[in-house]
Amino acid sequence: MFSYLKQVDLIRTLTASEFKLRYRGSLLGVGWSLVSPFLLAIVLYFVFSNVFRFEVENFAFYLLIGIFVFRFLSIGTSVGMMSIINKAHVVTKTSIPREIPTITTTLSYFFSSFIELLILIPILVFFGVKMGLPILLLPVLHIVYFLLVYGLNLFLSAFTVYYRDLNQIWEVVVNILFFASPLVYPISIIPADILPIYMLNPITRLIEMYRSVMLYNTFPDVIDFGYVFIFSCLVFIVGHLVFRRLQRRFAEVI
Repeated sequence: MFSYLKQVDLIRTLTASEFKLRYRGSLLGVGWSLVSPFLLAIVLYFVFSNVFRFEVENFAFYLLIGIFVFRFLSIGTSVGMMSIINKAHVVTKTSIPREIPTITTTLSYFFSSFIELLILIPILVFFGVKMGLPILLLPVLHIVYFLLVYGLNLFLSAFTVYYRDLNQIWEVVVNILFFASPLVYPISIIPADILPIYMLNPITRLIEMYRSVMLYNTFPDVIDFGYVFIFSCLVFIVGHLVFRRLQRRFAEVI
């Protein structure tokens, strides 16, 4: 099931090619991907700090980190779920494993997202946010996050081959997740009686862990990390199982 992962050179080459293609001809390159979340954070900051008046320390950076983290899920899956359809010629006319288009697309957005977070670090430091040993866990968190997003992309890309309007449904799901996760509000406003249900959302715990290491200079909660890691591994495995079952008729349907 995971034998395609041995083709490291092929995966590396195609990922690099896709990453460069995204920014080819762009003056600022990956810098353009920072503009949208910054503008969104500014708008949300003025709305939620003046209208709802949440008492959150460094609320602007609280928002910014949440938005940057969530972008990997929203953009990574919206593009990743179309990876098989968009590269139909690779699936139908070559003998490379059919997981390759999906993993290379996800990896290109993984690196793009990680670079965005790295660029954010000196900005946080400049405005007085303290960084310490916890920031070293940032790559670990992002790798675990990759397992989750890639597992989702395997599942979504396989089903999208058969049901082309799935991307419309997924867009609604992502919008629901945006407001069902603590991006623009603190967890403290969630009523205690529904908090256990609310915390079942792995994105909630992921965002809080990113804020721990990037904003509060603290190590992530062990239980949160364990929950997200196990959840991501399960999604990763289930995604592979679903993809392997559905890929048999890709050539006929595409």
